[in-house]
Amino acid sequence: MKKLNLGFRSATKNTMHHLQLNYVKTELEAEPLKKYMAQIAALGIFSDKSGEMVFATPVSASYVDTEEKVVFAEK
Repeated sequence: MKKLNLGFRSATKNTMHHLQLNYVKTELEAEPLKKYMAQIAALGIFSDKSGEMVFATPVSASYVDTEEKVVFAEK
């Protein structure tokens, strides 16, 4: 399964935070992704315990392909 990993910097502490989404379109290009990430950041609804906006500045986007390898399974 492919996942979309969106990387953001926080508003003041400059720390990295990631938002990982499942079941996404895998053919999105950089410009539309930047636009969507900017919309997420503009919402201002994601904050940590201290109230700092954790998804303030879009930094990166990558597709992650996860493959399940079954080692053992009883029926």
